[in-house]
Amino acid sequence: MLMRRRFGATAMAVLASPAFAQSAWPRRPVRLLVGFAPGGFSDIVARAVAEQYTQSLGVNVVVENRSGASGTIATDFVAKAPADGSVLLLGHSTPNAVAAALFSNLPYDPLNDLTPIAQIAVHPHLLVVPAASPYQTTDALIAAARARPGSISYASSGIGSVHHVACATLAQKAGVELVHVPYRGSAPAMADLLAARVDMTIDGVSAVAGPIGDGKLRPLAAGTLARIDRWPDMPTLQEQGYGEIDAMSWVGVFGPPGLPPALVQAAAAAADDALASATMRRVLEGGSSIPSTRRGAEFREFVALEISRYKAVLGNSQIPL
Repeated sequence: MLMRRRFGATAMAVLASPAFAQSAWPRRPVRLLVGFAPGGFSDIVARAVAEQYTQSLGVNVVVENRSGASGTIATDFVAKAPADGSVLLLGHSTPNAVAAALFSNLPYDPLNDLTPIAQIAVHPHLLVVPAASPYQTTDALIAAARARPGSISYASSGIGSVHHVACATLAQKAGVELVHVPYRGSAPAMADLLAARVDMTIDGVSAVAGPIGDGKLRPLAAGTLARIDRWPDMPTLQEQGYGEIDAMSWVGVFGPPGLPPALVQAAAAAADDALASATMRRVLEGGSSIPSTRRGAEFREFVALEISRYKAVLGNSQIPL
């Protein structure tokens, strides 16, 4: 079955008018923090969000990249920021869900120290190798890892990232040892993969579609439970016999704890405006991403379920950050 899921209870629900949003928001510049380096999926979406938020809220919204520690540095900053509308976060599944299962000294509580406002999109991932790689299939890649333990490396955007968890899960289910090479974001990880300094990754469509189209990367499998529309003939890892692996990241807007309801409502309405914009449609369609309409309490419930899911997968490993 191809990936044609609908996320959220209502499609493009408008929670407040732009006029309400502009009157509700304080007259001050807004920083939209991103926990990863420029050029990755989170950064691209954040810039589309900031463009629309500037129009809808009637204030200047500027993207600020604070990469490092798998996105937790930016997330922690927002978790401790004043709830006055001056700082927002373009959150990601890694620091906002995976980190709760992975790190023992996480300096914030993803559920209680942030205000979920609006999920923007869900993004499918797939397994890729450099075009010059000798491995034509997933089975060949895994066979090499089995024959020479520790010889196959994979790139990720950081410890605890979706890429890290997906590749580690594949290694676990295949019964092989893969060497993790973490980077400070998807863009530098992709640069080394394209240069064949690492052997593989499981990364989002927005990062790999261009290089696949240019003949620089070879896709081996969809990392999701359902096949990806863009490559309908490419089987999933589960179909190839590697168990239930569902490598999908998501992004959404969060505020500091205690953000006033009027500001939450205004920011959610601005997110609806962003999803309806031509800029955001191009971004999501280019990455085969699925727009989401989870807002407020529904978004918080989703985050709670994601944290539980990752704790079940990772066994609450709780490694030092």
